[in-house]
Amino acid sequence: MHVRHPVGLSTVPAPGAGTFARLFAIESLSRSLLATVISLQALALLGDARDVSMLFTAVGMVGLIASLFIPRIVHRIGQRWVYTLGAGMLIGAAILLATVTLFGQASGMLLRTFGAACLSIVSSLYIMQYIRRQDLTRSEPLRLQVSAAAWTLGPAAGVWCYQNLGSTWPFAFSALTSVALLTYFWVLRLREDSPLQAATQAPPDPIRNIHRFFGQPRLRLAWLIAFGRSSWWAFFFIYAPIYMVQSGHAGIAGALLVSAGNAMLFLSPVFGRIAHHYGIRRVLRVAFTIGGITTAMCAAVFDKPMLVGALLTVGALSCVALDALGNIPFLRSVRARERRQMTSVFRTYIDVSELVVPGLFALLLTLFDMRSVFLAAGAAMFVFAILSSRLPRRMGITTPRMIRPTRMRNAEALTANAIACGVDDTNR
Repeated sequence: MHVRHPVGLSTVPAPGAGTFARLFAIESLSRSLLATVISLQALALLGDARDVSMLFTAVGMVGLIASLFIPRIVHRIGQRWVYTLGAGMLIGAAILLATVTLFGQASGMLLRTFGAACLSIVSSLYIMQYIRRQDLTRSEPLRLQVSAAAWTLGPAAGVWCYQNLGSTWPFAFSALTSVALLTYFWVLRLREDSPLQAATQAPPDPIRNIHRFFGQPRLRLAWLIAFGRSSWWAFFFIYAPIYMVQSGHAGIAGALLVSAGNAMLFLSPVFGRIAHHYGIRRVLRVAFTIGGITTAMCAAVFDKPMLVGALLTVGALSCVALDALGNIPFLRSVRARERRQMTSVFRTYIDVSELVVPGLFALLLTLFDMRSVFLAAGAAMFVFAILSSRLPRRMGITTPRMIRPTRMRNAEALTANAIACGVDDTNR
């Protein structure tokens, strides 16, 4: 019997590297448009940097607890619906933030945090499902490039719209971009893993996974190193725009500073080649040290915003080196049979940094001025530099056994393993 297939089904290309790069580009643009606007609007609503810190702390605490249960939600309703939930939360977050009320600000920030976590975890699962191991070296560098472009342009564009077109426009653009993300996702019709297999497995236990993770010394050290770099980015995104505004500059100045820092992401492949020659441990230690020096020096030149901006940009460059190499200790230490469970715990360094950093700085700002924030951030980088020196000497840039690095350049092979382990480092 002749069966006529619908024409539309045959026109959808099979998902590949370009597909997931486009998906990630749309998501990055949606979130980056509000990255700086959120901090500036929170400052306008609360009027004090300490109160802004307390708000970010409360949101981070709730977001951390909620994100630990995402694997269980995936087990219950499936990957595609959790991704849909995440995109829907980005839309809801933009609507709530557009109300320019304290309730809308807090609830919108919470929805945005949880939605980003849903998209991050499910994207990693889909990439492991669709991208062949030999094609990962093309997939992830492409995703990083589009992410760098979105995070370079988005913060400045969002603040420009906020100041010149009206307060609702960046939120409207972010919501429309999230609608485009959701539409494109469903057009792709990404398949699920076998539902029968999922039904026969016990749902993930977040408490057991946490206990198992932190019971392994090397995984603890890997988490601390990743937490260190994520903490600096949390400091940078929240307090760099606030500092520029309190120094008498327009909000666009803070947005341009954030965009300049994110532009350093284009240089991330360079650090893979440097680590190949000098070793991961040495590069991580030097990067943390440079970040600590430049950040602490901001307190000494606190009254010179242009110099502070230049120092923070250099600090962002050192943190990009940490982004490029900081996941290697985890990748080299995690057991292959546990990588999915341990990855969900490892990713909590993002949520914990967004909780601890504003919470600690809220306390400092109660007692001191903003110079204390720069000094504390710089001192923390020195501590993490010492911790990174505890990495084993033999921990190089070679890849784990799960992927053979045949015909791969070292930096590319490392990036491939990051996706194979399900690590989606979207701490921005």
